[in-house]
Parts: sequence; structure tokens; C-alpha cells
Amino acid sequence: MPQIYAGISTRKIYRMAFRELKKLDNPSASRYEAKWAILRLEKGGEGFSFEQFVGKIFERMGYNIRRDQIMQGKSGITHEIDIVAEKGNETILIECKHHSRQGMWVNVQTPLYVYARYLDLKGQCTGAIIVTNSRFSEQSEVYAKSVGLKLIGWDYPPWESLRELVDKYAVYPVTVLRSVGNAALGRLLVKDVVTVADVLAMPASKLYAIIGKSAESVKKEAESVALS
Repeated sequence: MPQIYAGISTRKIYRMAFRELKKLDNPSASRYEAKWAILRLEKGGEGFSFEQFVGKIFERMGYNIRRDQIMQGKSGITHEIDIVAEKGNETILIECKHHSRQGMWVNVQTPLYVYARYLDLKGQCTGAIIVTNSRFSEQSEVYAKSVGLKLIGWDYPPWESLRELVDKYAVYPVTVLRSVGNAALGRLLVKDVVTVADVLAMPASKLYAIIGKSAESVKKEAESVALS
């Protein structure tokens, strides 16, 4: 293992660990790369692939989901909702905030407008959640707690963070697969193939029709990741 020195960045430590892990066990390395794979989700897509991914997680949690919904509030204003998740008596509005670079934060303006939207739509929904692959500012967390708005960030809250949900429900983004290039990624996302499980569920012939000759290696790696 290369030497760790004072002042080394988290990203460099990750890259070093990933290279070492990949030498030993490629499927485990792919799963270890989940955080960075989520950063890559927008590449080749239309800006909605993170919403697709979050929707897949909530489906695994037992929700029926609808994406890109238009709802009219009590004020008469229409609201564009990333995801509406329904289960039993719950109808949850989900706002997704994707960042493609490390070190980004969701500031307090986002919880402020999401909660205002929830109040305008109250009666049509029972709650609201903001999901991000990055972090929330301290003000965001304080405000959300004060009004009962749920936040899910990469490491927040510790017991139900995005990282925890990804591992608990084994919903790994298709971008963890090293054999998926950017061109293939774009074609997969358009077909709503967003997770490793989506690749596994797809017949080999259909996968080949979407991404061509790389289909065999992608399928094989997906099977290895699922078994690791």
C-alpha cells in the first residue's frame, strides 16, 4: 500500500485504497466505488439519472413511485415534483439534488422551498424528503429538524443515510461497473437501466441490442458484483 502522509486528501486515500482492492477482488472494488459511481450518474444521461436511481431505492423499500409529476397547490401554483413515492397511507414528495463534484453542499434555501412546496400541497401528500449524494449545510439540518422535514445525504443521518440505503437494499448504480463506458452508459440510462439489478434482470439479447459487444462483459461483471 502506498504511504499515507500528513495532509493527504480523502479523495487520494480513496483512490489508493481502490487500486489496492481492485488488485485483490474486482467486484468488491466496484461496490467500494459506489459513492464515486453516483457522482458519474449524470454522464450520458439527460440530467434525470440520479432521480431514476433514487426512485429505484424507494421501490426496493416497498414504495410505488412516479417521477416528474406536476401537482397543483392550494395557492393555484403548479409544482414540478421529482418523485412521488406511495406506500399504504403515505404519499411522499421527494426532491433530488445531485452533485457531480466532491465538496458540494445543499444550502438552507433548498429545505426552505421544499417545505413551502409541501405546505402548498398538504392534503395531497403526507411528507417530503430531500435526497442528495452530497452533504447538507448545518443551517439546512437545523431548519429541517425544526419543521420535521426529512433529509437524506450521503452520510446523513447516520442510521438512514444514502450510503446506508444503498448497502442495505443492495441498489448499486450501473456506473459501478468498470466495463460500462460513457457511450454505453447513456444508452442504458435512456432505457431506465440504472442499477446493477436492472442489468441482471435484462435478457442478454436485449442488453446486446442496447450496448452491443460490451454486453457480455457488462453482464459478467454485474453477476460478480451481485455475488460479492
